Amino acid sequence: MSEQTASQAWQNRSSPPAAWSRLRDYAARDTNVVVVSVVLNNLLRAVSGMVLTRLLVPEVFGISGVIASVQFTVALATDLGFQAFVVRQENGEDKRFLDTVWTVSLIRSLLLALAVAVLAVPLSRTFGKPELAPLIAASGLTFVIEGLASTSLLTALRHRLILRLSALELVVLIVQIAASAALAWAWGNYWAILVGLFISGLLKTVLSYAVFAGSRRWFRLDRETLHALWKFARYVTGSSIIFLLISQCDKLVLAKLMPLDQFGFYILAGNLASAPLAFAANYASRVLYPAYAQAWRDGTDDLRHRFYEKRRLPALLYGFAAGGVIGSAPMIVSVLYDDRYAAAAGYLQILCISSLLALPSNAANEALTATGRISATLEASVVKLVWLTVAGFAGYLVLGQIGLVLAVGLMEAPALVVKWLRLRLAGLLDMREELLFLAVGLAGVGSGWLGTILIGPLLV
Repeated sequence: MSEQTASQAWQNRSSPPAAWSRLRDYAARDTNVVVVSVVLNNLLRAVSGMVLTRLLVPEVFGISGVIASVQFTVALATDLGFQAFVVRQENGEDKRFLDTVWTVSLIRSLLLALAVAVLAVPLSRTFGKPELAPLIAASGLTFVIEGLASTSLLTALRHRLILRLSALELVVLIVQIAASAALAWAWGNYWAILVGLFISGLLKTVLSYAVFAGSRRWFRLDRETLHALWKFARYVTGSSIIFLLISQCDKLVLAKLMPLDQFGFYILAGNLASAPLAFAANYASRVLYPAYAQAWRDGTDDLRHRFYEKRRLPALLYGFAAGGVIGSAPMIVSVLYDDRYAAAAGYLQILCISSLLALPSNAANEALTATGRISATLEASVVKLVWLTVAGFAGYLVLGQIGLVLAVGLMEAPALVVKWLRLRLAGLLDMREELLFLAVGLAGVGSGWLGTILIGPLLV
């Protein structure tokens, strides 16, 4: 062997194997990062639930649901769509643009905190639970903490820094869980959960400046940016207000009708049902939307092919997994919680129907928004509102509280049909892909049901 050949062989031997490089690149893909992030988040939340349900009584989770509904209500009523706005805008890198977005976000957050403090007493009396007023008022501080965070958390999506953003959020979640668990052991009441949120929010705000370059922002109100934001947000705000009604009316009504322990079961079921929703939301907004927006900006010809090609495999895996949760809900609840929480299983099965349909619905919404059809979101929200009003009222009259829950669990179906129609008009619909997703979801339900029969007794 010549000296040159020997040297080349040594270099090949000492350099990282090509297989390892391919594996590293594969692991760093946006979709895989989101999958791993959601899995880790859900595992951590499952552990948190197992710990907190053993340290706290069911009434605490009822309180958590009431306060979360109040916060969600005031936040969504003033939603301006900052994330979609920053990712989509052509001048999304401009300093004046980002300073203005940060300033508007901060002002909004301060007003939300003030609104929560003012409304705390009348809201707690409306729920028939006046003892919650101090907790509701204190919860407004989370808006202030959130408003102080840098817009780097938004531009990270534009720059496809999914891995770094996901790692930041994972660290924040770990700190939140650890703080809440420690305080729950020490205090044994809802303040443990709320203070844990304060601690994690402060950490996320600090990291938003420390982790990303160019994250410092200044108070500025640029007229051109404000005009563009309002032009974009008027559809988002209208849709968000309607979404607010359809996503919170069940909780607001049931919080009034149910005792806190029973409402706690419903909230826990909703938390579990949000596990697949976390992937549907993050994958659609962090992977699909930036890709679709880029394809639209680049003038890609076959957007329909790009739409389904980008989502196909993750969507099918999601459909099977979400269906599996529906089929195996009793087993999941029995493994995670003690016998006091068994009633949450029925709620979980119903609420996960919407979770199953969320990914194709969210993906369609992002494709339509990225191509400039922003009104589709508002249209789908109106359909949900009509469905929930009619079906929810009829269901409650016939079946009582469970009838309202059924209406909530099924409300994603009519919205998905509307988005299919809008995709068809835009030339983006492939019905074979949509039906394939539904078939895989039903297969997941059957597999989960079979697993509960075969494995469930071994876990009790």
